[in-house]
Amino acid sequence: MQKGLVSENTKEIVKNLYTSGIPEEFVAMQVDLEIPVVIQILKEAGVYRE
Repeated sequence: MQKGLVSENTKEIVKNLYTSGIPEEFVAMQVDLEIPVVIQILKEAGVYRE
């Protein structure tokens, strides 16, 4: 799934999972997205810690 096709609900799930301490690799598996897409969502949300 490409970033442009990710629903706002999925973006919120990605943010919530990540901020609860789950690494981005596991978040990506949970929501069936590529890791770079997950990272971009997190950067756009302002929560990504590199």
